[in-house]
Amino acid sequence: MDIAEQIKKIRKEKGFSQQDVADKLSMNRVQYNRIETGKSDPTMNILQRIADVLEIEVVQFFEAKKNNKEIHSIDEPTLQRAKLLDELDEIQKSSICTMIDTAIANKRLKEALSNAMNI
Repeated sequence: MDIAEQIKKIRKEKGFSQQDVADKLSMNRVQYNRIETGKSDPTMNILQRIADVLEIEVVQFFEAKKNNKEIHSIDEPTLQRAKLLDELDEIQKSSICTMIDTAIANKRLKEALSNAMNI
């Protein structure tokens, strides 16, 4: 199960509509829908805000259950680090999320440039 599916599943379990979550995020519903349908990749900052609205830990977006067993879609050390993020204050969380978002954006840019050069 990917992150978009997990967000949708958890939102429904909590009894929220897409509009409810979008309103709490100060985001329009169409924009939020793009996250849940996987058409838009949320930044770590947005994932943290969605987790706050849903009153869960961010790490839950990376977990799934199958036959009553927890399955993690990321490796254990990364999962442990994600769990520890909740112990940080908001400024520290924001700083780390910004660094992660920057690293991901750089990786995607390199991949896009590489693909463009190979065409």
